[in-house]
Amino acid sequence: MNLQNLEIVLVRPETPRNVGSVARAGRNFGVERICVVGAPAILEDGSAHATAHGAKDILDNIRFCADLEDALAPHVFAVGTANRVRKGKLPPLELPHVVVPEIVTASRGGTCALVFGPESRGLTDVELGRCTRLLRIPTQVDQPSLNLSQAVLLALQECWRTANGWSQPLPPGTAQTDSVSGESPVTPPTFAEFDLLLKHVENLMERTGFRPYAGDPESFRMAARRSLSRGRFERRDLRTLLTIAKTLERLPNLPCALGELT
Repeated sequence: MNLQNLEIVLVRPETPRNVGSVARAGRNFGVERICVVGAPAILEDGSAHATAHGAKDILDNIRFCADLEDALAPHVFAVGTANRVRKGKLPPLELPHVVVPEIVTASRGGTCALVFGPESRGLTDVELGRCTRLLRIPTQVDQPSLNLSQAVLLALQECWRTANGWSQPLPPGTAQTDSVSGESPVTPPTFAEFDLLLKHVENLMERTGFRPYAGDPESFRMAARRSLSRGRFERRDLRTLLTIAKTLERLPNLPCALGELT
């Protein structure tokens, strides 16, 4: 795993001292890129620097974004964190021994995001729907909620262990599987490229009179991202699909033209 290709994405963090502790955890485990979403003033009172022992330079280089779409745009893979999921359209919650090997593969072809929500309520379903995989850090059942910086530290440790050749800790009763070796690196598409394809697909659907999920386009996008993320798409695959969509958009009388193919 290329730890330099990982970025910690904090969505609307509420406590500056937690942001400082996250920077320290990043320095501990070799992940020194942080993006803060929707909290442009989180560092202004200076308290984050008090907890960022040995990692104040990481705070100084934080990337700020207005929303999660902008934060994920340059990445090819994103792992959202949660302790429960409320919508069936979302990817399933998976344990570290399942998700981390996928981060290994994705980090060979581009940058990856580890996404954490605000301390009080976590990521929304819409935000979770933008992620490729969802990670649950196992804890005692009667207290599943972790402090933000604790959750980041535990997730980073799993990545660091793998990057340094340590075997993945497995749940009881789980068989050890050999990792696939010798695979050629692929160049996966970024989230921005995926979103561009979805915009063209939605345009085609609107022109044929189709209204996804009772007029709820975000639910359609959530389901589409989940379906597309299940395949190991290369950038060239997505460009092929984009070319098809753009070609169909140029057809005159699109609904009639599509009807002739049925």
